[in-house]
Amino acid sequence: MAVGDVFVHREEPQEAFQHVDRAFRSADVAFANLEGVYSKTLERAPSAGVPVIADPVHASGIAASGINVASLANNHSLDGGTLAMLETRSLMQANGVATAGAGEDSAAARAPAVIDTDRGRVAILAYASVFPCGYEARPGAPGLAPVRAHTLYSPWETNEWNPGLMPRVTTVPDEGDMTDLREDIARAREQADLVIASFHWGDFTRPFVLTDHETRTARAAVDAGADAVLGHHHHLLRGIEFYGGKPIFYGLGHFAFDLPGLEERLQKSAYLGRGDARLRRESARRFGEYKIGARDGYPLLPFHADGRLTGFAVLSYGDGVLRAGFAPCVLGPDNSPRPVAASTPEGKEVVDYLERACAFEGLPTRFERDAFAIEGVAVTAVTPGS
Repeated sequence: MAVGDVFVHREEPQEAFQHVDRAFRSADVAFANLEGVYSKTLERAPSAGVPVIADPVHASGIAASGINVASLANNHSLDGGTLAMLETRSLMQANGVATAGAGEDSAAARAPAVIDTDRGRVAILAYASVFPCGYEARPGAPGLAPVRAHTLYSPWETNEWNPGLMPRVTTVPDEGDMTDLREDIARAREQADLVIASFHWGDFTRPFVLTDHETRTARAAVDAGADAVLGHHHHLLRGIEFYGGKPIFYGLGHFAFDLPGLEERLQKSAYLGRGDARLRRESARRFGEYKIGARDGYPLLPFHADGRLTGFAVLSYGDGVLRAGFAPCVLGPDNSPRPVAASTPEGKEVVDYLERACAFEGLPTRFERDAFAIEGVAVTAVTPGS
């Protein structure tokens, strides 16, 4: 099972996953992207935006959830400095949560988390494409595993001048990072029955859209030998496709991602449009209704209402075949994900949203609603379309 961004920072941390923990504990592997730092050894990274940091006591919410693998490759994993990241990693591991995507040097950051199960060995690799400068690991320095790309801007029409028009955006992969990715997957392939690649990537300012970096990198990972790809960072669900018969979950959104007092923290940092009048106007043009900010009735979740639609991916392996599903969930005012069957109005809204995301990007994927259940949680089967 796999979810997107998680960070527990609330008065009762062990209640964060109360509606899904039985299902997670039933899985051989339950994966999440840990979007923040649990540490008392803090030194704010100079390039950090708004740090996502909490006292280690809140990590009990992760440890009690049934999650047993966490990615540390994201744009908040070094907000408190390298020592805080390493302390977070040690804390997770001490609580039975394997980690991938960050470490004491580049080799450690690129190493997979390996889980032995009754049905074989699973290796999970984790990378970030979205992160502040300086968060990347180097041969002699701690950090995260990067998969970067250079961004190019060009006009939509090449036969006319049109100053100020929004450009066409394309990307060129960092060849060194892509070589590392292929080598990492090949090494993991030698030691595991299943290889899963996780990426923190994408444009969180708009719904549905996928960048060329996401589709290119996901397919390159499959070509290199990955059995499935998991994406996160968008805070809104993204489409799902099958490439070479392998499932790619482009964006699992956030799952239980607590951001108490975020508006005040944004104001202090003059971040994401919290600055002078010019910055506010530019932010309004950039984000529109998807601007991150306080939402009435949702004190821990300052995202657009679409961000309350979530769920978890389900991957099952047998007879040499990997099958995919998705369990719809919704986030209420308590910010604890609650499973909903696709046959209910709430569950229908989640699966309808996934279908819209697939249609927007032309991903031919079928959804068989409420195909089966796990620990009482209804799962929609996800299969290739024509």
